[in-house]
Formats: sequence, C-alpha cells, structure tokens
Amino acid sequence: MRRTHELPQTRDLAAFVAVVEDGGFAEAGRRLGMAPSTLSRTVTRLEGLLGLTLLRRTTRSIELTPEGRDLLDAARGILARTEALSDLAASSRRPRGPLRANAPVPFVLHAIAPRLSEFHAAYPEVQLTLDMTDSLVDLIGSHADVAIRFGPLPDSDMLHRKLGRTPWKLVAAPEYLDRTGWPSSPQDLTKLEQVRFAAPDHINSLRFKGVTGPLSLPTSVVAGNGEAARRLVLGGLGIARFSDFMVAEDLAKGRLVELFPEELEAEPLDITALYLTPTAGLRRLAVFLDWVGGLL
Repeated sequence: MRRTHELPQTRDLAAFVAVVEDGGFAEAGRRLGMAPSTLSRTVTRLEGLLGLTLLRRTTRSIELTPEGRDLLDAARGILARTEALSDLAASSRRPRGPLRANAPVPFVLHAIAPRLSEFHAAYPEVQLTLDMTDSLVDLIGSHADVAIRFGPLPDSDMLHRKLGRTPWKLVAAPEYLDRTGWPSSPQDLTKLEQVRFAAPDHINSLRFKGVTGPLSLPTSVVAGNGEAARRLVLGGLGIARFSDFMVAEDLAKGRLVELFPEELEAEPLDITALYLTPTAGLRRLAVFLDWVGGLL
C-alpha cells in the first residue's frame, strides 16, 4: 500500500523561512511577535514531519543543511503562490470590472446621475456604462447586464429584483396657476389644461378620493417622454403627474407645486431590475442594485 505523507502547514513553512531570513529564532520572534521557543518547536515539528534535519543550531547561530536549503527554495515558492491566491480571492470579493445598465431617461437624469459620484467613490473599480431607453430591451442583444423598468412587467424568464416603489405627484408651475387661478378643490382642475403623455395613457388619468371617475381636462400639448413633459410643465403649459423622483428637486426649490397630495388616487409604481446573471456570481451587479435601491 502506498504511504500517504502529511503535508506541512503553510504557517510552519512561513516560520521556517522567517528564522532563516532573520538569522535566528530571537530575531524572527521579535519581528513576528512570537516567543523564540515557539518558533524552535515549530521548526522541530517541521523536521519531524519531513524526516529531515533542516537547521544545524549552535548557541550563537543557525546554519542550513543541504535539505534545509532545498526546502527554503520550495517554501518560498509555496508562500508566494499562497499570497497570490489570497490576493486573487480578495480581488474576486471586491466589486470590479465592466457593468452595463439600461434605465429610463428620467430615472437616469433625476435619480442616478445626481448621486453617481457616490457609487464611483465607493466602487472605483466598477466601470459603469449607462444606456437610457424607456422601452424594455433585449439584454443579450444590447449587451446589458441589467435593465431597470417601472410598472408591471411582461412575463419573462429573466431574473428580477424589486428595488422599490415611487409615488405620484400632481404638479404645476406656480406662474401657471397665478395666470389661470389656483384650484381650491380637485373639481377646479377641469378649468386648467393638462400636459399629456403620448404613452402610456394611464399616466394621464387623474382620479381623486370622493370624485366619481377620472377628471377630464383639456389638453395643452402631448409629450413623447417624461422629461419632455416635465419641461413643458415647468414652462407653464399645464399640469401633469410625475413619479416623485422626477420632480422632487423642482418641488424643493419652488419651481413646481404639488396639487391635492392627500386626495390624488394613483398606485405607486414598482421599480424592478431585470438581469440574466445571478447577483451572487457578479458582485459588481449586486452592489449596483443595492445602491440603486438605496436611492428610492
């Protein structure tokens, strides 16, 4: 039967190398913070394991035997490879590499872009590419790692993760209301004009508690996307409702005012990330989704 030999521990090899390189047990012990007697027992255990004499010891010095010299070279190689593996493992745990994300234009402009420097500071080795489209994309065809989408999703085999929800805000420019008259009740909104979205049409529906059916407002202009609609409302073309993140800064700075916040009936929108690769195997995707979720 073939005999199996126990292999030396890396820490024992490291102790042996330290003793040789520092020229003795006392010197190595001071550098490593270990008692010289502990180092001596370690080398003795290593010699017993290998069945070799590695060091000739005197009261004043140590000297390598030929076998000790051979082991020294081998031990240095083993320790170098072990350190390289440790660096590689640490590197794999550190988010790094390219990440391509696709998100609606307003979400990039108003939620991601203003705080993207925070993500870059936290994860400087992630090379993020942001594509902006409002329609659901083919992740494989577009070479994207993740797509962020709002509202109900079509049936799909893709992995997904709910990032949060965004409430709706019905808003108008103060200058517009000064010109047309400030409404005192939801019913007064019918005297105003509405900036309408070309799609999806449900965004144009204005329902309020205690009011039967959606209100019907004349249309001032139809916008092809959310950002265009926001600009038109800021320019005094009418009222419209937007996701909270789109108009939060405008409301805070008084560029827009919110109308009947306690009475508007509009279910908050789900914000979902769609992806193909499990986040457990792609650290850069996992930390990006955690960060985006924290914006909401």
